Amino acid sequence: ASRPPHPCTVPTCRDRGDSGSCGSMDKDEKVPQYKTIKRLQKNYLVRCNESLKNIIPGTGVKPVSHIRRIEHEIKQKRTELGQLTEEELLVQMDHTSQKKVKNAQELSQKKQELQERIKQLEKQLLELELL
Repeated sequence: ASRPPHPCTVPTCRDRGDSGSCGSMDKDEKVPQYKTIKRLQKNYLVRCNESLKNIIPGTGVKPVSHIRRIEHEIKQKRTELGQLTEEELLVQMDHTSQKKVKNAQELSQKKQELQERIKQLEKQLLELELL
C-alpha cells in the first residue's frame, strides 16, 4: 500500500512520515481556536495566530478620528487656559496677602504648562493633516 504524496514540500515533514500535517500547521493546531480570532473593525473578525500589529501596520485609528480628537483636546485646553488667565488677572488685582502671591505663581506655572501642551497638540495636528 503506497501512501499518497505529501502536500508539503518541507523535507522535515516528509522525513517524519506525517500524513498531511505540515510543521507550520502544527502551530495552528496547538493554539486554541478562540485565541486566534482577532477583531479588525467593528464588524470584521479574522482568524490569525500572529498579533494584528505585526500583520497590519499603523495604530488602527483612522486619521480623521485622530485629527478630530486632537482638535477637541485643543479646544478644551484653550478654554482651560482662558479660565486660568481670568483667575490670574483676578488674583493680580487683589494684593492683600502672601498666600495669593504663591497662588499667582502657581497659576502662571499652570498657564505655561497648558500653553506648551497646546503647542504640542497643534504640532501633532499639523503632522496628521499633512499625511
